[in-house]
Amino acid sequence: MLKISDQVYEVGAPHPELGFFDRLMPTENGTTYNSYLIKGEKTVLIDPVEPFMKNILLQNLKDLGITKLDYLICLHTEQDHSGATPYVRAAYPEAQLVGSAKVAEFMDVHLHIPASEFLIMADDETLDLGNLTLRFKSIPFAHWPDNTMVYLEEQDMLFSSDLFGSHYAAPDPAQPDLDTQIKAAQAYYAEIMMPTRQQTRRHVLWTRDLNPAMILPAHGPVWKDPELILSLYERWTSDLVTRTVVIPYVSMHESTREMVSYLSKQLRLRGLEVASCDLGVCDRDLRSTAGEALYLAVDAAAIIIAAPTVLGGPHPSLVFAASLMNSLRVKARFMGLIGSYGWGTQIEKNIQSQLNRLKVEYLPTVLCKGLPRAEDYENLDQLANNLAEKIKALPPEDLLD
Repeated sequence: MLKISDQVYEVGAPHPELGFFDRLMPTENGTTYNSYLIKGEKTVLIDPVEPFMKNILLQNLKDLGITKLDYLICLHTEQDHSGATPYVRAAYPEAQLVGSAKVAEFMDVHLHIPASEFLIMADDETLDLGNLTLRFKSIPFAHWPDNTMVYLEEQDMLFSSDLFGSHYAAPDPAQPDLDTQIKAAQAYYAEIMMPTRQQTRRHVLWTRDLNPAMILPAHGPVWKDPELILSLYERWTSDLVTRTVVIPYVSMHESTREMVSYLSKQLRLRGLEVASCDLGVCDRDLRSTAGEALYLAVDAAAIIIAAPTVLGGPHPSLVFAASLMNSLRVKARFMGLIGSYGWGTQIEKNIQSQLNRLKVEYLPTVLCKGLPRAEDYENLDQLANNLAEKIKALPPEDLLD
């Protein structure tokens, strides 16, 4: 529990031991299921956490002496936000459910709570707490169609739902490590917000115009300096890229690793930044290594997938990574493929089929049979020249610092 002001408390639950959110997203710093209590003349609870964390939430409310809730606001339907709603209603039966029309629709589907039980709030409508006012703002596809923010006008606080979140359960939520919070926010953006980057950008610009004093997300620490996360989101959601090449790879018998090493060196000699990521590290889960590659690719101008051949197709680890990048819609301008094979291969066709949602320019593929020979290194030199020329030809207004 965290006191944010005399009227606002975070009363949700930390989950520091969580390894993967949704069994997919690596969460090396765990996560939090934030729930916010607002004590005006009327009392409000925002987002009643994961159901298996209900006891922490209910105990926090008890410790604060809360005997009555006037309103229970759901900003998003997914269970990590709203799952404990039935338990909170059982403890506080007088609480009026509040949400957008889309939230009410989805709550009927996911928690079997009839939409008719909700007080429906439209955009820019306000909920009067007597001495405090909450203003509602829908942010469709800042993750789901139902995501909503509420703005506490008198205290200049924005409760932002999933937007601006991070999977980071700080040991001391009042004093999170800022570097860790920023890194966790980028990873969270990559896997939650990047698929709907254009829609998210519009909501970021709206928040910029609002200029709140504090942003309180559904996951991770509060942003006490909103300028920091707003400037990062403006960068991430833009179409601009850095002169960076990300190379996710796996190597079974060192041929592909040798190609990655050589190409990386040549690209650096041509003035580009290179970040390679070995997806086949034995002591790390594939979800973690692929998540790292995705994190690195948020602003990258180019991605080169490096894959050995397994039974004629690409190594399954690269199929997973390519599918993830396709689903989450990296904004890279250029995409390439290098790799090796023993007797035959169809990896080019297979990998490109995994990337069909991306608007990228494909570079000539470089595949070698067995260990690389002189002609294979020459082909890698040509690839390095080609890619460096294309990235350096991007106009300055297309590039991030």
